[in-house]
Amino acid sequence: MLYVQNREMVVPGQLIAEDGYRVHEGAFREGKFVYASVVGLADLREREVRVIPLQGCYVPKRGDVVVGIVVDSHYSGWILDLASPYAGNLFVSDLLRRKVDLVREDISQYLSMGDVVVANVKDVDERMRVQLEASEPGMGKVEGGKMVELSPMKIPRVVGRKGSMLNTLERIGECKLKVGQNGRIMIWGRNQQMINAVVEALLMIEREAHISGLTDRVRQMLEKIKSKGGK
Repeated sequence: MLYVQNREMVVPGQLIAEDGYRVHEGAFREGKFVYASVVGLADLREREVRVIPLQGCYVPKRGDVVVGIVVDSHYSGWILDLASPYAGNLFVSDLLRRKVDLVREDISQYLSMGDVVVANVKDVDERMRVQLEASEPGMGKVEGGKMVELSPMKIPRVVGRKGSMLNTLERIGECKLKVGQNGRIMIWGRNQQMINAVVEALLMIEREAHISGLTDRVRQMLEKIKSKGGK
C-alpha cells in the first residue's frame, strides 16, 4: 500500500509505503513500513521506493560525472574544486591516458588555474579522497560554453525521467548541455538568446523542482521565447 503519490514532496519520517516494496536511497524501512529519510520527492515505480533529495551538498561517489575547476597543482597533476566539501585529484596520466615523463614534460601546458574540466569520479576512498579521470571522449578541459551552478540535489530534475527534461532543454534551446552530478552544468550554443533562455529554464527547474508538470512548463517557456525571436 502506498501513502503518497509519485513525485509528491515528503519530509523525514513521513510514511510512504508498507509491505513488499524495495527500499533505495532517501528512504528506510521499519518493520513492514517504509519512511522518508530526507526532504525530497517520492519516486515510486515497479514496487520500488526512493526519495530524490531536494536539499544537501554534493558528496562524490564512484562513477559520477562532475564539472570541476582547477584550483591548485602538484608534481603529477591538479586539484579541482567540485562544489563540494571534498576536492578532486586529477593525475596527468588520467587526463592524457598515457604515461607522462614528469621530468621532461611541463604539465602546465595541459591545465592551468581556473580551467574548467569535465571528469569522472574514478575512486573515493574511506577518507573521502577523490580521484578523477578525464580521458574519455567528451571529457577533459572545457573550451567555451557557459556554466550554470544549481543545487546538486536538483540535478535529477534537470535530467528528468529517461532524459526527458534534458532532451527538452537541448532540442528547443538548440544547445548542447553537459550535466555534472555536482550541480554544475555547461551549455554550448550559437544563439545567445536561446542560451540565456536555457539558463532561465534551469533556474526555473531549481526553484520548482518539487512541482509536478515541470517539463511541460519548461517546454512552453522555451517555445514562447523562441517564437519571439530566439531563432
